[in-house]
Amino acid sequence: MLRRIPLLVWFLLPTFVLVGAGVWFLSKSQTVPENQVLGEAAGVSKPVEGTVDYSIVGRDHLTQGTAGSGYNSNPPSSGPHWPAAARNGVYDQQLPDEQLIHNLEHGHIWISYKPDTVDEVKNKLKEIIGKDSWKVVLEPREQNDSKIALVAWGRVLAMDQPDYDKIEAFIKTYRNRGPEKTAD
Repeated sequence: MLRRIPLLVWFLLPTFVLVGAGVWFLSKSQTVPENQVLGEAAGVSKPVEGTVDYSIVGRDHLTQGTAGSGYNSNPPSSGPHWPAAARNGVYDQQLPDEQLIHNLEHGHIWISYKPDTVDEVKNKLKEIIGKDSWKVVLEPREQNDSKIALVAWGRVLAMDQPDYDKIEAFIKTYRNRGPEKTAD
């Protein structure tokens, strides 16, 4: 003979399932603390040669259109930025650094090149992005210290001669490693 299941169990069981699902979801979407050094702890097993790690200088949002300051790398790899990120893809005009830093916070790779870069190099960069533009932005940038700069959250790889294998390795190694995980 089947015993009746107490009414209280019918309320507790779904509650435990919902709480468990909520805890699981929150654990998957947590942000990385500002002071955590990305690298081995974040699952990056082998750094891309030539990449320089920089201290994180903040994640504060600025009013849209306000200039940021206090950056410790060129291009900036962290710091004050605008609240809206740029869309993935290729741009023919320079975007504001403050906008692209928001992309970095979401784990994007920012590739910039000096405007006088030869078309052959620009076209090859566009080809690389064309194969896989998820969380990648390519743009010209006058202020670069080098011909090409690849930036991820807290990291910069500068090069005056393109090394396309290294560019692809940088994208694969550091993409989606920002402190805020997003789908795009």
